[in-house]
Amino acid sequence: MPTDSQHGIRVGRPLAADGTPADGPALDLDPDGPAAARLREAPRALVSSPGAKTWATLLETPAEGETDRPVLLQWLAPDASEPPPHTHPTTERFTVIEGTLSLVVDGERTRLGPGESTTVEAGAEHTFRNDSDETVAFVGEPPSMLTVRSLFTIWGRDHEGAFDDDGYGEPGPLDALVVAAEIASETRMTGTPLALQRLLWATVGRAARLLGYDGIEDRYLDDEFWTRHVDQPSFGDTA
Repeated sequence: MPTDSQHGIRVGRPLAADGTPADGPALDLDPDGPAAARLREAPRALVSSPGAKTWATLLETPAEGETDRPVLLQWLAPDASEPPPHTHPTTERFTVIEGTLSLVVDGERTRLGPGESTTVEAGAEHTFRNDSDETVAFVGEPPSMLTVRSLFTIWGRDHEGAFDDDGYGEPGPLDALVVAAEIASETRMTGTPLALQRLLWATVGRAARLLGYDGIEDRYLDDEFWTRHVDQPSFGDTA
């Protein structure tokens, strides 16, 4: 269950097998803040990656008929991991709710504060990070549920200890390669030439699958998985 902290309510901790909070990053929420208000109305579970120090929840999905792409509320801790530079064939919109988000587009950095939005144009190389000393909350509109499925798969495997035998971590080269191959139709990593990436997918990626490295799995979209692994928010005593 959520606990009080000097910052408000502490949620989002990884859970041990018996359902008690385990060692790992926690998300401190101001129960009266705008991010908590959005989370309070979210229809889906809170998910996280302790290794990447990020949390998220789906606010809308295309299957609900309310939007043509997913709407994802996400938090980044001050030392959260930065996604590798990448491009999409469609636009992607970012709106900051709390804190300051640094968005790097075609090598130029823009800092967005609360209430500020920007749209990354199709084909523009971009990444984002939190280079402040406070957690940032923002709403993103990724290209499709394929992006969400890939993120939830990586984050779910983090909870299962797939990346670090001693705790939480981030995907290694083979894990990343297999997932990158599956999302290539809408997300292309720009750090490696596309021709080389395709060669790696066809050779190393195939070998990785034979060795047991899995691609995207829809079981990580199940809220039940996340309620077993992440300390969920409860606003019953703060409403």
